[in-house]
Amino acid sequence: MSNQQINTKSQINTKSIARIAAIQVLYQFASLKEEYDINSILIRVKEFYKGPDLKSDHDIDKKNPIKLKPSYGYLEELVKYTHGNLSEIDQIITNHLSKDWDINDLPTLLRALLRVAICELRYFPETPKKVVVNEYTDIANDMLDEKEIGFVNSLLHKYSLS
Repeated sequence: MSNQQINTKSQINTKSIARIAAIQVLYQFASLKEEYDINSILIRVKEFYKGPDLKSDHDIDKKNPIKLKPSYGYLEELVKYTHGNLSEIDQIITNHLSKDWDINDLPTLLRALLRVAICELRYFPETPKKVVVNEYTDIANDMLDEKEIGFVNSLLHKYSLS
């Protein structure tokens, strides 16, 4: 979320923060696979969000009532389902790529975001698909470049209609 959005809300939706944290876990897992297992990374990310210095790490005024707390249960479920169904999720992403692209050609952060988003669309039917697509497009807007944002929106929208 941009600083302007942060300043206008006293609490960011805990599910939105859980989605961002899940992307962080999957990103780190893909980057550090040789050194850490997924559960170790999940624990580290949860500790980060519980840490007292989180606001100072993000240049947020300590007097600002903003709360950056994920829904830890939702975070754990997103990570568990994404990691546990990675081959199926990767196949879904691959099916939506042009023929000359491979999932491993995607930048690691983009791949992590798509994996968590597809997981939520596939395995969390209680959340409306339009909400999921909008959430991850918003997250992509803060994490990725312009072309990747459009790619995320397009791929998620196409998958949500299937």
